[in-house]
Amino acid sequence: MKARSLVLVIASTLLFSGCAESTQRYAANKDVGAYFTVPTKWIKIDAKTLRKTEVAGADAAGREKADLVLWQEAYSKLPIASTKEIFGINPTSHPIAFARVRQLTMEESNGVSLNSLRDLIIPVTKLYTGESSVVSDFILLDDEEIVEKGARGVRTTFSFTPPGSSNETVKQTSLISEDRSTLYFFIVRCTSKCFKANSEEIDKISDSFTVRGAR
Repeated sequence: MKARSLVLVIASTLLFSGCAESTQRYAANKDVGAYFTVPTKWIKIDAKTLRKTEVAGADAAGREKADLVLWQEAYSKLPIASTKEIFGINPTSHPIAFARVRQLTMEESNGVSLNSLRDLIIPVTKLYTGESSVVSDFILLDDEEIVEKGARGVRTTFSFTPPGSSNETVKQTSLISEDRSTLYFFIVRCTSKCFKANSEEIDKISDSFTVRGAR
C-alpha cells in the first residue's frame, strides 16, 4: 500500500511538472535552419509591419535587398512606439531582439570577411582602429569567432553613442553559411544602462541563436 502510494505521488509530481508553463518561447524557421528563444512575456513584432517599415522610402537597391530576405523576426521586452525602432540606430530604453536571414548577391558573397560581418550596422572595424568617427564613444567590449553546424562568423559586443542620442550597447551575431550564399544576422540591443541592467537575460537570448543550415 505504501509502495503504491509512493508511485502515485511520483506520477502526480511528473504530471504536474510536465504541465509546467514554459518561460521561453521559440522563434524558428525550419526552411533556413535557424532559431532563438526569448522570454514568453516578450512581445512579437508583426512581420508584415516589419516588411512595410523596411521598404517604405527605400531606394531600388534597398528594396532589392529586402526582397532577398528569407526570414526575419523581432521581439521587444516592452511595447515599442514604432517598428522604425527595430531598424533605427538609436537605442530603446528596453531590450529588443531582431533576427534576419537573407540571401547574398554574388558580389556580396565574394566580399564577405569576418570584418565585413562585424560592420553590418556600423563600421566597427574602422571605429576600433580610429579610422572612422561616424559615431562617438565607441568601445569594443567583446569579439569572438562562432562556428555553428550550418554557418560560421563572429559575435561582437560594442557600445557607442549615435549622433544626438544616448549611449547604446549592442550584442551582434553575424554568420555566413558554408556555401557563402546566406547571411544569418541576430542582434540584441538597448541603451547601455538598460543593457547592464538586463545583461543576464540578453546573454541568454544571444547565446540561444542557433544555425543548423537550410534543408
